[in-house]
Amino acid sequence: MHFSPAFFDLQLRFADSIAQIYHLNFEDALLQYTNLYMQFIGRSFDPGHPLWQEYLTGLRQAPDKTMWTSSYYQRTRETQSPSSYGCFSYSYLPEEHIIRYHFVNADTSNSGPLSKERMPMRLQELTKMFAEIKKQFGDTSSVRGNSWLYNINAYRRLFPPQYTQTMQTEDDELQYMSLWGQFLRHDGRVHEERAASLLSCAQQQKSLNSLVKCFPYQVLSPQGSIASFYDFYAV
Repeated sequence: MHFSPAFFDLQLRFADSIAQIYHLNFEDALLQYTNLYMQFIGRSFDPGHPLWQEYLTGLRQAPDKTMWTSSYYQRTRETQSPSSYGCFSYSYLPEEHIIRYHFVNADTSNSGPLSKERMPMRLQELTKMFAEIKKQFGDTSSVRGNSWLYNINAYRRLFPPQYTQTMQTEDDELQYMSLWGQFLRHDGRVHEERAASLLSCAQQQKSLNSLVKCFPYQVLSPQGSIASFYDFYAV
């Protein structure tokens, strides 16, 4: 998916608000309370990483911080591998024997990736993915998800009904697309009303712990038996 500059502008403005209200260093706020590091580098969150330092150096010098951030994303994005199963990919956590799957809008149609028209394609992708998981990780017992998208019926219907009946709310997601993805439309443009609501709410909070409540949708995390997925997709 192509992210519009407005998506990065939202995160820069959010970090700036947080830095001013809570007397934090702006660059620390970018690292801790936005999804930028994940987009550029991954999950290490090492503030000394050369790519992160390169980004910050350019940011300090850039006359337009939003356009610099957007262009830097485009540069780093070219080195990232696309999802193996259309809109879905997965990772295996060997210590827990758990499959974690991930969603990204890789749909190239004019319809939304979660529309009724594209539901058969999403189910086809998931069927293919779980067939491969069954071959590769037969001893896996559980599947876990983590996303704001579980608030949306169009996403929940792609998975076994019993899997999403009980879900925990995750609070520590400010660095991840599992939370920030709710501000993106299917074509990469920003939901302006949601963005404005977030920035307005953030300026009224008195503690960092309350920030997550400013997001219109919270991150939900279901977990269930992988056998129910095999049955649901008939693999």
